[in-house]
Amino acid sequence: MQQSTFFGLPRWQVTLGVVFFSQLLTAVGFSLVFPFLPLYVDHLGSTTGLSVEWMAGLVIAVQGFTMMIASPLWGAVADRYGRKLMVMRATFGGTIVMGLMVLVTSGEQLIFLRGVQGLVTGTVAANNALVASAAPRDKVGFAMGTLQVGLWGGVALGPLLGGVLADAFGFAMPFFITAGALFLSGVMIYFGVYEDFVPPTS
Repeated sequence: MQQSTFFGLPRWQVTLGVVFFSQLLTAVGFSLVFPFLPLYVDHLGSTTGLSVEWMAGLVIAVQGFTMMIASPLWGAVADRYGRKLMVMRATFGGTIVMGLMVLVTSGEQLIFLRGVQGLVTGTVAANNALVASAAPRDKVGFAMGTLQVGLWGGVALGPLLGGVLADAFGFAMPFFITAGALFLSGVMIYFGVYEDFVPPTS
């Protein structure tokens, strides 16, 4: 029998609602910086003589490369220690990394932190695993589709807001807002999601 929580809702629905809004926030936050990353690289300049074009390509690509390496490892950790912990790792880890991006003084430092971002974040995969493990089997498709609404709604809205914010307040402001959005998302997951995870015994 499913346990009920707030207002008599099944626990999986509460989990889906919290993770939906968390995913929306993180998607908006991460995509805030998309419109101006190459401009930020140009603004920072290089300490090693790399061209702006080369660094602009690296600053986009390096996150995907490191995430490709880290994702299977984090998946194995999730199987052993739980999915909620992985969402919190991704959100709070992203909070720190995005905050540090405000302090960089060269394009190379920004590229390095983008690589670290790929290693420690991965909120989409972590959210999907958490919700899939909580939803009843006959509701998994609905739950995954709902998460996609949060993801792509955030990806659609974030770049527009990021461009406006960078134009009005400079490059630092979107990074601050992203860090704040990720922190809030982690807090929402910590207090709003209950995971009845049983570690494997062998």
